[in-house]
Amino acid sequence: MKSFQFLTLLAASLVLAAHTPAWGQETVPFPRQLTGVAFPTSEWPEFELSDKARTTINATLHRALKETKAPSLVKTKAFVAVWQGKIVGEWYQKGVTQHTRLQSWSMAKSMLHAALGIALKEHKISAQSGLNSPRWAGEGDPRARITVRQLAQMTDGLLFREDYGDPQAHAMQMLFGRGRGDTGDFASRSGVVHEAGTHWSYSSGSANILSRYLRDRLGGGKKYAQFLHERLFCKIGMTSAVPEFDASGSWIGSSYVHATARDYAKFGLLYLRGGFWDGEQIIPGNWVEVGRTPTLASRGQYGALFWLNAVNPDTGLPSISTKLPEDLFMARGFGGQFIAIIPSRDVVIVMLNANYGDEVGPVINLIAQVLEPLTPPSPG
Repeated sequence: MKSFQFLTLLAASLVLAAHTPAWGQETVPFPRQLTGVAFPTSEWPEFELSDKARTTINATLHRALKETKAPSLVKTKAFVAVWQGKIVGEWYQKGVTQHTRLQSWSMAKSMLHAALGIALKEHKISAQSGLNSPRWAGEGDPRARITVRQLAQMTDGLLFREDYGDPQAHAMQMLFGRGRGDTGDFASRSGVVHEAGTHWSYSSGSANILSRYLRDRLGGGKKYAQFLHERLFCKIGMTSAVPEFDASGSWIGSSYVHATARDYAKFGLLYLRGGFWDGEQIIPGNWVEVGRTPTLASRGQYGALFWLNAVNPDTGLPSISTKLPEDLFMARGFGGQFIAIIPSRDVVIVMLNANYGDEVGPVINLIAQVLEPLTPPSPG
C-alpha cells in the first residue's frame, strides 16, 4: 500500500496509561492482556470454532480471498486476525501454511524500531544524540547532528530516492547494486537537502544508517545477530524469524526479515501491549509512543518506523482511510505486507501479499469488514 525489565507492575501501568504527545491529540491507551489468556510465546491461543466472531471473520476471509478477482487480494499469501490476544481468523493461500516463512520487506523497519528501543533501555544508544558517523566527521558537517530519533522519523533531511522502478535509484543500488555489501555506509553518503527535523521523506536509507550504527554500538555483526534473537525474537517466541545481514555484518533493517504470519502477529501483539510481554517491559513505553505519534512533517502518515492512520492537519481526514480507526498504526512493506495494530479494538491484523500495484480499496474494505464483528475492549 502507497503509499523496550522496569518494575513490572509500575511499567505495565505506565504504558497502559493514555499519553498526550506534543502534537496535542491524546492517544488510545494500550489494552491489557486479558486474565486467563496466555501470551503466545510458545503457541497462540485461539477462539473456539463455534465462536460467532471467528465464524463471521473466516467466512469473510474465504469470500474475499478465495473468490476474489481484485488484483490487490488475489495474490494474498496469508492473513491472520488477532482479537483480545487470541487468533480469531486465519487464511492461507494454497502451498502456504502457518509454518511458512514469508518476507517482511519494509515491515522490518518496525522491528528495527523495537531493536532500537531495547538498545535505548540498555543504554547502548541515545535517541537525541548525533550518530557521529565516520563519513560525517568533517568540520561543520551538518549530518553529524542528525539524531537517532530524526532518522527513525525520517526527518533527517538526507537525499535518498526511494524508487524501485529505476535501477540507478538509491534504494535499488543500496539493496541490489553497489551498496549491497554495506547498506548503511552506502546510505550515509547521502547529502543534505533539508535541515534535520523540518521535512519528512520516507527512506530505507535512514533505516539502514540506524541499523549500521546499532551494529557498531553493540560490538559487531555477530553480537548484533545475538542481540536480535535473544533480546527481541526469542523473548516473544518469534522462533521462525530470520533477519538478513549484509557483508559488513549489518542487519538490512530496511527490508529483510523472514518469518511466519503467526510470528509477525506476535510482533504486532508486543506493540498492542505497549511493548510489554508476559511480565516484562521489553520495549520502553515512551519509545513505543514515539513510534505511533505522528511526526508533524508527515501530515499524519508516519510516526517513527511505523505508518499511521492519523489525521492529516491539512485535510482533517485520516491519512489512510475514514473506514479504519484513526489509532491504527502499522508495520508496512512493499507488495502489500502489513501488521496493523489497533488499540481501540484490541486487534492485530497481519496480511502478507504479492501485490505490486496501486489498488488499495479492496484491502481497506477487507480490514474494515474483519473489524466489524470485533467489539472494542471494555473500559478499565
